[in-house]
Amino acid sequence: MEPFVWYCKPESNSVWAKAVDSAFGSYTPCSINTLVISTSNFVLMGLCFYRIWLIATNTKAQRFSLRSNWYNYVLALLASYCAIQPLLRLLTGISAFNLNGETGFAPFEVMALIVEALTWCSMIVLILLETKVYIRQFRWVVRFGVIYVLVGDVVLLNLLLSVKDYCSRSALFLYLSTFISQVLFGTLLFVYVPNLVPYDGHITTQDELPDNAEYELLCGEEQVFPEMHANIFSRLCFGWVTPLMRQGYRKPIKEKDVWKLDKCDQTETLTEKFQKCWMLEFQSSNPWLLRSLNNSLGKRFWWGGIYKVNILIPGFDL
Repeated sequence: MEPFVWYCKPESNSVWAKAVDSAFGSYTPCSINTLVISTSNFVLMGLCFYRIWLIATNTKAQRFSLRSNWYNYVLALLASYCAIQPLLRLLTGISAFNLNGETGFAPFEVMALIVEALTWCSMIVLILLETKVYIRQFRWVVRFGVIYVLVGDVVLLNLLLSVKDYCSRSALFLYLSTFISQVLFGTLLFVYVPNLVPYDGHITTQDELPDNAEYELLCGEEQVFPEMHANIFSRLCFGWVTPLMRQGYRKPIKEKDVWKLDKCDQTETLTEKFQKCWMLEFQSSNPWLLRSLNNSLGKRFWWGGIYKVNILIPGFDL
């Protein structure tokens, strides 16, 4: 176990072994950094690299450009501080885990700081790349990766606060400022609803061409009804309808200005699906219309019925 002892550099009579209530004893900072902090950062770094690879190589993904880049620049600024802070601690020798007056870093802390710096550097590259080309694929997985990192930071912050009387103020200040920056970054990223426009370099494939040759795009936006591709925040505040509202403000809306319905919402598709379910139901000994509606429309039929009842019956409220 000599490599393990060299990596963790435990002190048998240190504060970590006496003041901290942990099953790891003097190995507590090593275990938390390796199993929690470094692992979560490795996961986020892998997710960032995968999304960068998707943007660079996935030719099937529909590409967009951001209407405005200022939000991404704010995110890049916060990510830059999160990347600089661990490098600053390495250069200045400020360790948050040397509580007995020791100098220098244990190997586990050096590795954790390097991994943290690389993770946030990959995030900076991803954010700056998204100012040029933006795709919808895999964006929410990266955001949950950021939340995973924040959960690990909370664990480490709780550990440092338990020994704050022994920890140097400069080290505690650096970690707290980084934690606040990461929380702010995660919050801004999670509520971020990008305003997208078609990418200039996007080549329209045959599958993306509308069936109706007379159909015209709305202000350069997608020809397909955008609600299906909108995130939860856009659906809650109806942000996806903003381009149509903007068009109506400038001039009267005509039929050609309205988005095409997705194929699954078109009358022909719904009628064909219902007819198949009804024919199967009609062959049974006890045909039931309600069962056919349930098989063809599923939960959309039931939710639509509940909303209609809520509207039509006075005093009925969900």
